[in-house]
Amino acid sequence: MPWIKYFLSLWILLGTGILFSGNVSLHVDKSSITKGEGVNVTLTAKGKAIVFPEIKTIGGFPVGQPQVSQKVQASYVNGTFTTLREKTLHFTFFPDTNVTIPSFSVTVDGKTEKTQPVTIHIGARTQGKSSQGQYELKMLTHRRSVYVGEPFLLQVIFYEPRRSAVTQAQYVAPKFEGFFVKSSPKERLEQTPNGTAHVFDYILTPQKEGNFTITAPQIKLGIKTFSGARDPWGFFNNEIHWQALQGSPKTITVKPTPSQVDLVGTFTVKASVDSQSVRANKPVNYSLVFDGQGSLDDMDEPKFDLPDVTVYSDDPQSTTQVRNNQIVSHWEKKYTFIADHDFTIPALSFHVFNPKTGKTTTLKTKPYAIHISGGVAAQKPSTPAKPTVTPASIFHPKGQPVSPKAPGETPKVNSEIQQPAVQDSNRSLLEDTAYYAQQAKNKFNLPWWSLIAAFILGILTLFGGQKLLPLLKRKRSITRHRKYTPSEALDLLYPHTNDSPEIEAMVRDLYRAQRGEKVEINQGKLQNIIENITTG
Repeated sequence: MPWIKYFLSLWILLGTGILFSGNVSLHVDKSSITKGEGVNVTLTAKGKAIVFPEIKTIGGFPVGQPQVSQKVQASYVNGTFTTLREKTLHFTFFPDTNVTIPSFSVTVDGKTEKTQPVTIHIGARTQGKSSQGQYELKMLTHRRSVYVGEPFLLQVIFYEPRRSAVTQAQYVAPKFEGFFVKSSPKERLEQTPNGTAHVFDYILTPQKEGNFTITAPQIKLGIKTFSGARDPWGFFNNEIHWQALQGSPKTITVKPTPSQVDLVGTFTVKASVDSQSVRANKPVNYSLVFDGQGSLDDMDEPKFDLPDVTVYSDDPQSTTQVRNNQIVSHWEKKYTFIADHDFTIPALSFHVFNPKTGKTTTLKTKPYAIHISGGVAAQKPSTPAKPTVTPASIFHPKGQPVSPKAPGETPKVNSEIQQPAVQDSNRSLLEDTAYYAQQAKNKFNLPWWSLIAAFILGILTLFGGQKLLPLLKRKRSITRHRKYTPSEALDLLYPHTNDSPEIEAMVRDLYRAQRGEKVEINQGKLQNIIENITTG
């Protein structure tokens, strides 16, 4: 009956997710999904002048970055040349509940045309998992409540089954507003009984207190489908099906730490010097090392200010690693002290908050008294001035220095003008003119004949290189040459069939040769193609 045919046609049209309105069509890749799975929407219009609407959300769910593509069709009929433009808008969104894609208005050649609404149904909850149960995307963290400055590990894991047909993957990382982020340079691969896990590690350190939401990660997969049909050359017709997955967002509660805290975690500190007795103006090397659980990347560097002592320092070296889901850090900084009188490298203290116990402890280093021999102090004893140091312990957590001052302390001003000290036999080499005069006498002058010998040796090296280089190139080309069988070559080239027309043509010739057809394979050309693939 006609009405039955009409009803079936309309049902098929709705089932495929394609709804037309004149020159405008709306297509969704699926109308029934599970939570964590995305819906790919395609809006297409045909005409000379096309204006799409601005789409930011659907049913309150944000829309991914839209992509616009277009193609032009030209025709020449009865002496008239006409063009027709087809413009397409692609986007993806991730609904958590049943939602209806509304009717969109598209302007085509000055006229407004509308699409029909489409309803998307949500099935049982399987976070980040496709409806086929083949691919899965998760965002994991063991911490939902941390302190300011307390680092923790967050992982995004994409599970790919065995014999996966994914040819392309577009990963969108979460957004970490309110956190310092330290991520691995690339993903880690872990083999599981069901396939491969692609792991992305992030170390997050909260900057301030409050509740912060880490947005959900997303991944868009290009999956090759095997239709079973063959083209005229005997190849299977494979199409790319796009599928989108999304994890679940995470909300982290960040609690404040006590004031005047330098570090958050559990650490040890060690200070050492290479010598406590040196001659005047000789360097004393001092090392400061921290180890423990927590982050040391943003640690305030202690600064030394000692009277009449020159202090140099290198940039600190800091490393952070993940061990058994714990953040383990190492921090090291080296200093060099130079003076011509005795001085003391003062002790340092650091206030450390332990988030596990909720208590604050103090780490201390011991002072080092440095004895200088042959300097100004050996000739004219004087009362040493009190050294000062700016350790991390007097820094506010946000890096603002606090000036320590004892009650009732009044700064003293030294109005005496010191006279220059009399130089003795142990004065610094920097001021010893006799030392430099002796160094000038010790300079070695090359004889005249060494210049002629060097010139002759350079000529021989030049001619020898010109003769030897072609031989090396020839030997290299000979060792690279190898004759591949059609089966061996196909194993190497088939995954790259679509990379270039040259590779595609070679693959077809190899298939014909493998089937026993008479076809000549250019081994030199085959060798170059394989070499470009393997070394590219």
